Formats: sequence, structure tokens, C-alpha cells
Amino acid sequence: MFAIRFAAATIALFLGVGGWAHAKTQPLTYVSSIEAAGNGAIVIDARSGSTCAEQSLTDARCLPSSDFLGPHGRLASSADIAWVLGSAGLSGAETVLVIGDNPTERDFVAGLLYLFGQSRVSVLARGIGTIDAPRGPGQTRANIRTVVWQAPVRSTAFVFKNELRELLTTTPAPLLLDGRAENAYWGNTVDGVRSGHLPGADHLPASILRSDVARGAALGPVGRTAIVYASHAIDGIAFMTLVIAGTGTPVRVYPGGWAEWAADGTLPIDAASYPSTSLAKPSITHTLDTSPLLTIAAAVGLGAILGVVAMIMIGAVRRGKVV
Repeated sequence: MFAIRFAAATIALFLGVGGWAHAKTQPLTYVSSIEAAGNGAIVIDARSGSTCAEQSLTDARCLPSSDFLGPHGRLASSADIAWVLGSAGLSGAETVLVIGDNPTERDFVAGLLYLFGQSRVSVLARGIGTIDAPRGPGQTRANIRTVVWQAPVRSTAFVFKNELRELLTTTPAPLLLDGRAENAYWGNTVDGVRSGHLPGADHLPASILRSDVARGAALGPVGRTAIVYASHAIDGIAFMTLVIAGTGTPVRVYPGGWAEWAADGTLPIDAASYPSTSLAKPSITHTLDTSPLLTIAAAVGLGAILGVVAMIMIGAVRRGKVV
């Protein structure tokens, strides 16, 4: 058993190194230094706008992940994303280097630039604090679009819900890779209206793949073009970046992810489970309801008044008789 495991690990390491070398020729790659991105690369800081504006690498442009999201964390429209990129002074023809401290947010911004046609995207595969480079305030986006985004979207890299539903009925079905944690994949935790995974999806946790990439032993999907997804757009597109940049294997991404798929009850899932539907117990309070007391008091008061009126009338009648 040990020999088998060792052989498998050796093959994975060999393929991983080969994949890394192949990734160098791809438009979306990891680099270990600023210099590796090439001369003239524009630095894109994917941290929060306030953090970037306070201090970043010299001349870095601030493009946090939140700039590309609409309500409830959903991906903004293509027109809005193109406007955001133009307001950052990008046309799509540049070579960019994306930096950040949060790997998921950093890889999401890099992946979005790649999907929208950025000529070449390098991703610094380590935190900003480890870089020995001049610092200064980051450049925040302009209030208006300063450059028109002109790069053609890599539309074939996107897979949307209706297309994916049709693809799952074909033979052979596409290779699906789920990048979520194990508990989410098997439906042990609920991260949507339903829990489980897409029909036939293989499990490739992003956390494990990221660890493999860091030690040079990453193994990407082989053969058919795979479709990757995670919980939602941010971690799904980040997972796509991780696979492409980390293994050199081109993949497509379903940006709606599990959250969108699970919300449609007509779509099939594997390892299905559902959140608890038990009713919540009513809360118990000690506030005194005074409305019955007020009703009783009003009735007693009205009775007393009527009693006085009756006594007056009876007295008047008696006096009339005496007279």
C-alpha cells in the first residue's frame, strides 16, 4: 500500500511540475516575484479599497472584489464590470499583476480579468507583506470611466445554468469539479436552499489543491475540458484561477455555483439533503397584558355610573308620589 501511494505521489509531482511549466505559456499564471510578471506590468491590488488606498505597492491600482459584485454577492452585469475596469484605467490590452493577502479574493479578481479578456494576468502567489518593494498609497478608481474596455470576453470559458443543464444530459457528460469543502460536497452542511453536489461532480477541494500548488505537486484534470464550480461566484472563479494558474490546465467555470443550482428545485442533485424545517418554539415573555384589566375597570366604572343614575331616577319618582 505504501509503494502504491508513493508511486501515485511521484506521478502527481511529475505531472504537477509539467503542468506548472506549461502554465508559464498561459494568459493566467502564478508568479513568485514581481519581476516574473514582466516589465511594464500594471499592479492590481485586490485588497479592500481603504487598505489599498492607505498603502500598497507604488502605483498599484485598487480593485477589490466587492467592486464586481451586485446585490447579495452576485456577479454584476457584463456592462457594469466593463465600466469598473475602464474606471481603473484598463483597456484589456495590458499585462497585469494581481496582488493580495486573501488568496480567494485575489484569485477571484485575477480570474475575472482573465474571463473578461485581459491580455495577460499574473498572480503573485504570496502575501504583500513578504515583498521587498517600494510602497505608497494605492490609486483608487476614478468616478468616471477614463478608458474604454476593449478586450473581447473569453465567453467560451463561462458556463451558465441553462447550458450546464443541457450538457448534463449529453453522453459523455462533462467532467465537473466541485471545489467546496468536504462537508458541503456530501451535504453534511447546508450552504444553499438544498445541500449536496451537482450530478456526477468529482470532488477537488480548493484548500487541498492550493496546498498541492504551493509544494509543486498539483495535478489538474486530464482529458476532457472540465467545468469547475464552488458555492458562488467569488470562490468559483477563484477556484478556476487556482486550477488554470496552478496546473496549467484550461477549464471552464460555472459562476452561479451551488447557490444558484440548489435554488432551482427542478434541477437534479446528488447527495441531497435539506435544512431542518422544525418550527421554532414561541418565545416566552413576562410582560403583563393589561388589556383585560382595563376592560374590567371600564365595565365597573360604567356600572357604577348607571347605578347612580338609576338611584336618582327612583328618588325622583318617589318624590313625585309624595307630592
